Amino acid sequence: MLRMLYNGSIIYIDEKNEIWASPCSSSTYVETKKHKIVIDTSKKEKMKVIISNLNKLDVRLKDIDYVINTHNHISHTENNDIFKNADILKYSDGSLDNFNDSEIEVLLTPGHTFDSISLIYDDYVIAPAAVNSKRNIIDEKIVISAIDDELARKSILKIKSLKKHIVTAHEGILYNYEYIKP
Repeated sequence: MLRMLYNGSIIYIDEKNEIWASPCSSSTYVETKKHKIVIDTSKKEKMKVIISNLNKLDVRLKDIDYVINTHNHISHTENNDIFKNADILKYSDGSLDNFNDSEIEVLLTPGHTFDSISLIYDDYVIAPAAVNSKRNIIDEKIVISAIDDELARKSILKIKSLKKHIVTAHEGILYNYEYIKP
């Protein structure tokens, strides 16, 4: 099961030129046969929304086995501390190396940061580090905040080629029928 705990948000000062402020990443709940996982925890201001949406699923903070961070920016990690029983996993420190769940595949998708990852689960790619907005996929437009444009472009094309639904950082889910041409 995959559920959005928070769809993410961003305030554009100039949307055409992608000048923005106050980004809050999406937060995704995945329940496999073995684990209860939260992928990215967003910012403190979204804590109540995340907790409320977990409660609606009858999941408590103490039930979460893992928090997986797609990269280390605070807009994606600020609520990690509320998951006291969870192991916090990230690519950058090697803690993700010991993660084992046959229903989840970790995909290295650098560009926004060198340690950006995405996660494949069922018909979804959870890619808030690589895909800021739906137009990153639809228009193959790299994120303006990429530290390496070429790596970002390759990651976007890799994600798009999977033809799955994509969890973005700031616009919820991009469904594959929205970007796959018939």
